[in-house]
Amino acid sequence: MSSSPRSIPQAVHEALAALERYQLHLRQVAAARIDPELYHQVSLDIHEVRRCCHALPALSAGWVALLIAHAELSQALWRAGQPQGAPGAEERQQLLGHVLACVRALQAQCMELAAPHRQ
Repeated sequence: MSSSPRSIPQAVHEALAALERYQLHLRQVAAARIDPELYHQVSLDIHEVRRCCHALPALSAGWVALLIAHAELSQALWRAGQPQGAPGAEERQQLLGHVLACVRALQAQCMELAAPHRQ
């Protein structure tokens, strides 16, 4: 199944929108106890970010950094629900901060790709 290629501005717009949704839902997950529905939404969001970044090869390194940070935070959030070995709130906040920094870096790369001097 092949889809028609998107223009760079269109792909950038989709990536920025996906990153916004991911960031919004991730903050909600990190602020609450594990909510399976919300966690599922974050999983869908990260897959959408992946799809969008796949269309923009210049984002590959940033996408990989985000994926690793996301996995580390997800593991910490799941461990937080366990009686032993749960990371502290400070560690979870540091991990969330790292994920959000990766999101901001990808957003900045998207904006650079969308700049008029890039054709």
